[in-house]
Amino acid sequence: MTIVHVLGGRVLLPDGSVVGADLELVDGRIARIATRTAHGDTTIVDDPDEVVDATGTLVAPGLVDIQINGGWGHDFTADPGSIDAVAAELPATGVAAFLPTIVTSPIEQRAAAIAALRAYEHRPGDAEPVGLHFEGPAISPHRRGAHDPDHIAMPRDDEVDGWAAGGVRLVTVAPEVDGAAALIARLTDLGVTVSIGHTACTAEQFVAARSAGASLVTHLFNAMAPFGHREPGPIGATLADATVRAGLICDGIHVDPVAVRMAWRSLGPERFVLVTDAMAALGVTTAATTAGRLASLDVTIGPDGVRLADGTLAGSDLRLDAAVRNLVHMSGCDPVDAIRAATTTPADAVGLADRGRIAIGTRADLVLFDDELHVERTIIEGATAWKS
Repeated sequence: MTIVHVLGGRVLLPDGSVVGADLELVDGRIARIATRTAHGDTTIVDDPDEVVDATGTLVAPGLVDIQINGGWGHDFTADPGSIDAVAAELPATGVAAFLPTIVTSPIEQRAAAIAALRAYEHRPGDAEPVGLHFEGPAISPHRRGAHDPDHIAMPRDDEVDGWAAGGVRLVTVAPEVDGAAALIARLTDLGVTVSIGHTACTAEQFVAARSAGASLVTHLFNAMAPFGHREPGPIGATLADATVRAGLICDGIHVDPVAVRMAWRSLGPERFVLVTDAMAALGVTTAATTAGRLASLDVTIGPDGVRLADGTLAGSDLRLDAAVRNLVHMSGCDPVDAIRAATTTPADAVGLADRGRIAIGTRADLVLFDDELHVERTIIEGATAWKS
């Protein structure tokens, strides 16, 4: 049995409250949360194997990124075997769990991603891939963004039937494509979360997709029909919906800060999901515009983001901890709520009950933030994975 004590920090609890508390981690799980008295006393007195001094930090759950295409020079669609290389780097950004995202591509690439996830062996100290996100192929060719139009199609029934068992946790679908309603219902029955995205759907088609089981929206505002007061489309339908969650890319490039504030006021911390949509450029330091690839397409990486030759945005090089800071700056929200948008809310969105929260029995995935929301230490399954 391995016991770790995390002492002296301010702990973020699932209800959004912050308390002065000490944590006892036993064999990679949270075993005790002991609130300190006004004198700093604690009931945690066992002799641990390790003591982590969290004094002066905010102790939060490990971050959860449900849309990430790659990083550190690796692209998951082109090379699903690179999942482990990215998993080793992500703790420096506070990420403890993630969904490797496979963009619209041939069936062989999706099969290779499933095979890679099955073959993956988690290494101590690495972030953990907790499933796959298939962003496509059932998307609108008119709102494809940086996806290859040659591979946009409705997936075969026999392929879909194997997705849940193969570790697919999230699928992005455009509600207006032929067969979308049946696909959404089938995936929902299989326990796969369905997200509405890359779509030119009407508000009525959005509602129909919600009725079929879709519960999330992929990168709100991007790769979708624009809002109009007579044709509200997917954006208006999202902001008018009382329960749907929506992912947003808060890098200052994909979405204007005014739109971020509007979405935050509508969604709040329980429905606003921070995502990075990061691609191979994440973690690659460069001072100039460089060339790269997203799946089968060439991109350029520069001060104005990651783009195709025609200027279309093609993912980002955003860190999730930076997205948290950006959300605070753009929306004026409480830092605690911004952290919830990168932890509890994405975990809930894809059914991860033991991630993204500090509670008895959940995985001991933690991030220690300083007062400026920079990561001081990342703990994964009870062990320090990264520290500044």
